[in-house]
Amino acid sequence: MDYYQLRYDFRDQAERARVIGNLQRLRKALDEKIPSKDQSDSLLLATWNVRDLGKDFLLGLDKDYDKRKLRRGAGPRQPETFWYIAEIISRFDFVAVQEVNEIDEWEKIWSILGRDWDFIATEVTDPKLGGNGERLLFAFDKRKVTFRKIAGEVVLPPDMLITDAKKPGEKTKQFARTPFLTSFQAGWFKFDICTVHIFYGKERGDALKQRIDEIDRIAAFLAKYAKQAFRKTQTLFLLGDFNIISPQHDTMKALIQHGFRSPGSAYFKTNVSHTMHYDQIAYLSRGSGIDVKGQTDLPEADYGTFAFFDHVYTDDQETEYARQMQQSNKSKYKDWRTYQMSDHQPLWVRLKVNDSEAYLEKLKG
Repeated sequence: MDYYQLRYDFRDQAERARVIGNLQRLRKALDEKIPSKDQSDSLLLATWNVRDLGKDFLLGLDKDYDKRKLRRGAGPRQPETFWYIAEIISRFDFVAVQEVNEIDEWEKIWSILGRDWDFIATEVTDPKLGGNGERLLFAFDKRKVTFRKIAGEVVLPPDMLITDAKKPGEKTKQFARTPFLTSFQAGWFKFDICTVHIFYGKERGDALKQRIDEIDRIAAFLAKYAKQAFRKTQTLFLLGDFNIISPQHDTMKALIQHGFRSPGSAYFKTNVSHTMHYDQIAYLSRGSGIDVKGQTDLPEADYGTFAFFDHVYTDDQETEYARQMQQSNKSKYKDWRTYQMSDHQPLWVRLKVNDSEAYLEKLKG
């Protein structure tokens, strides 16, 4: 983290002291909740939907964009918010970020993270597909993770197309937001990883069916892809915002029926109101090279979510942000603050990635 930038972002000394106080409180909580990432034999992997990141910058760039749909509507992100988001991301080795629009706001976060971090992102998805002009992005700490120079967006073959909610019964669509598939390596551990932001639609009817279809198609596509990928990699991760309602719902069944497993025996409610299991980290493995601490029974310290509103933009700070809220059309503080940070919490897992001992045993013959 390039903390020296605080001097230039907050030239008023009192304002700088306030933001630093918030950062210190956040840092203490992260120290308590997230394992240290200094261990060479582990990988801290996370996924986070950061609400409307960069959406303001889309306005006016393309006459075909529907500005009524793309307008952020909650006022600008405050300069301090970028620091809180960056501080959280910095605690992991690898983060899949969803709901990135134009790249400007992300680049501010990236500059705060510092020279040890890099990222790779998709181009903006055409809003006409229903994806609101979003990108998908992988951010990674170069001291731990190496990009293996392979990346692509998933395009379905004709026999796997998705049912369009506007054309019931017709399988006519690609994904509303095209999944992003890449290859990375951490130490001995080679992995392919795909991130998604699944179509939300509605909670019932054909729009819900499109959501379930999207989850089913990406899981089926990757299960088939894994048969070839496992020749060169050890594990295939599928993670991101699936808009899954609950572990018992058809949205989850569409994921697990193709063999994907989730680290840990518990599923987490990842929206900030703790009502939905939207975000997931799932994987397929060829059976070697990955140790998820027993696969289904991780200690609590090895996976979880992080409730950032307990530490920044807290309930008792509402009066501090009254002036900033006046710049938006949001009258409720708890709604407005989700447009500062997010309406999703980051979901993370710690993986063991050092296979050297097993390799040495194999060499012994």
